[in-house]
Amino acid sequence: MELPQDRPVLLYDNDCSICSRFAHLAQKTSKGCVKPVGHFTTEGSKIKSDFFRAEDRPEEMFWILVQEVGYGGRSGLMPLLREVIRGRLIMS
Repeated sequence: MELPQDRPVLLYDNDCSICSRFAHLAQKTSKGCVKPVGHFTTEGSKIKSDFFRAEDRPEEMFWILVQEVGYGGRSGLMPLLREVIRGRLIMS
């Protein structure tokens, strides 16, 4: 499975209510530009198996996947903010 080139994916812990609120807030504020996908969904499992190595543990934090680059945890906040702003500018 390849990541969509035009839409960044926000990979988050869908079993955590705070994480779910964070992901849906990112989607809403970006006007749908950021696509939230839960770690433990079918789509999330496919993305993790394609994007990460077997020894990686991506479930420990959220990830923003932009084209072929992934930013996790605190280092993902600025790229996520950039994508939210980009989504608001494109969709306005």
